Amino acid sequence: MDLNQRMVGKKTSQPNNFDSLRLIFAILVILSHSFPLATGKGGGDPLSVLTYGQITLGNISVWAFFVISGFLITQSWQRSPKVGKYLKRRIGRIYPGFVVAAVLTAVFVVPFAADPGTYVPVPLRGFLFSTLRLLLFDYPPIFVHNPAANFLNGSLWSVPYEFWCYLGVMTLGLVGLLRKRWSVVLLFALVVGLDLYMKITGWRPSGGLLGQIVGYPPFWATVLPFYLAGTIFHLYGGQKLLRKPVLIVAAIALVASNFIPHGLAVTAPTCGAYLLMALAYWPVLHPLNLGRFGDFSYGTYLYAFPIQQLLVMLAHGHISPWLLFAEATPITVAVGALSWFFVERHFLQRSSQLKHEGIALPESESQFNALSSKLGTELDKLAAPVPPILQPAQSTPSPSLRATAPETRPGPRSEGEAYAAVKS
Repeated sequence: MDLNQRMVGKKTSQPNNFDSLRLIFAILVILSHSFPLATGKGGGDPLSVLTYGQITLGNISVWAFFVISGFLITQSWQRSPKVGKYLKRRIGRIYPGFVVAAVLTAVFVVPFAADPGTYVPVPLRGFLFSTLRLLLFDYPPIFVHNPAANFLNGSLWSVPYEFWCYLGVMTLGLVGLLRKRWSVVLLFALVVGLDLYMKITGWRPSGGLLGQIVGYPPFWATVLPFYLAGTIFHLYGGQKLLRKPVLIVAAIALVASNFIPHGLAVTAPTCGAYLLMALAYWPVLHPLNLGRFGDFSYGTYLYAFPIQQLLVMLAHGHISPWLLFAEATPITVAVGALSWFFVERHFLQRSSQLKHEGIALPESESQFNALSSKLGTELDKLAAPVPPILQPAQSTPSPSLRATAPETRPGPRSEGEAYAAVKS
């Protein structure tokens, strides 16, 4: 039995906090963006202050999205390594929510936020081409009186990188490298080394035509280690890798690296990713269960930035970052919930919806057969004659099991990358 078969046969539906963490990190992105959107200056959020401007809450949130996605998407491929089914799931998870968000933004936000003297409708052909590539479309001058003028949605830069990572996992699986775990570790080390080299030397290649297609190379050097960290965590056993002594060492190393130039380039995708996966299985967070009604994190991430810009605009450009965060968060989470209920969930497979309803599904043929056999036995018992003197006992539903989070997400070039570069 090869590695792929062994991993598929293992139980992977332990209670976890993936949905809760994704929504928490989506909200932290709102907090992080509140400072530059309210002041027009980069940084300023609490983590940026603590790390002397090295990283922001937005940085670690996007990194966390990539770690979680790397873990869950690799798990998804190994459970069902069929190209057609895999692509259908990945497209269904990313595109519907993104397309609807793009349409609503172009139809309602842009006309409302544009300067009347310079407003022109969004070109349809450019809109379709950009949206197909998961990029933000071109638009006329908007939010011209906001501190962060002419930024429509600086969060979306990570979405195409996420989708390319989906294709990367599929490619690694098809060529057999997911069965050769050391090769994924080697790739991870090479990319971390490349990111460290770019940060030390300041080398920032554009990538030419290839960069325009698949993304800005320095951004790849930053986000790819986190995605591969999640992949590696799954390949080497997931939760069983978590050890308290290692967690302590990882936490100390992560804090200490903050005082070493470019140290976080190494410790964030290693120690940071390890600590994140520990949070994903930490029992203390299980009662939160923020995904009990669905995964609102993707919609929250998609709509937060324009909602914040609109609130700044309505405040005539004068609002404190904390007040902006307090106003934007409930509105954005509510819009994220609407995105989930009216758009996203309808494009996911029934299995994913059942998991959000708390129903654990069998994950292998043997588990399915065992479940079917048990169900048949119980039905036979119910069909047996019941003595008239006895009343049939009321069945007590078994506690629902919190299954693994559905695969996602959470990020286009041009504006989005420019905004991310300004923030960093």
